[in-house]
Amino acid sequence: MPSFHLRPVENGGRFFNERPDHALLGISPWNGRYKTAYIEDLVGWACARFPRVDVMIPGYEAAHTLVAAGRPPASAVRRAKRSVNQLRNPAERALARAGVPDPVAHVHSWTRLLTNADYAARLAEVHDAYRRDPQVRGACRETARATLVRVGCALPGPEALDTAVGYPLAELPLTLDSPAIFQVPTSLFLYHREMELLRPFITGTTDALRPGSGQGYAIVEPIGADR
Repeated sequence: MPSFHLRPVENGGRFFNERPDHALLGISPWNGRYKTAYIEDLVGWACARFPRVDVMIPGYEAAHTLVAAGRPPASAVRRAKRSVNQLRNPAERALARAGVPDPVAHVHSWTRLLTNADYAARLAEVHDAYRRDPQVRGACRETARATLVRVGCALPGPEALDTAVGYPLAELPLTLDSPAIFQVPTSLFLYHREMELLRPFITGTTDALRPGSGQGYAIVEPIGADR
């Protein structure tokens, strides 16, 4: 099985824990890295390395992003469902292959997590901070803009950003407090690159939202990949 290595995010060394109780893998649609084989390799490696592994995929906000980029709603929903299933299916297969009981329960969309009281509470905090804090609002809107560009909207306007910003808002609770959401002492959020969305919270440039106790971050890369 291919192997991976971890490194701290920029300016986030104090949040780096090589041996957490839990790892949360963020995997993205519309990203050529996350092909079937790569997802299966990454999830399999994580299951062999960490005591517990969960996988984060988008919910219905993915369709909102496509609508904001100019797709008709019906087409956006179809494409979003297809893209999300292309992430979910290999993740569940890899979890099952690693012997994880009930692998379906370890692949989480934001939509499904709305029934999780800790996620819902943190989501309400995120929305409140977005309304009142310029740093939070700027980070979320810039992330929405970058996502829209990636799916084909060259010059997103304010209305498009208003629609697409639900994507980073839904993601933030999981990246800020996965220990509370998954009921574990420590959790490491793993992604393949730096996330500008998290920078204000990791560096402390805003007090509106801060990572919860036990929350960690790392960049995960295949061994041999260029840094």
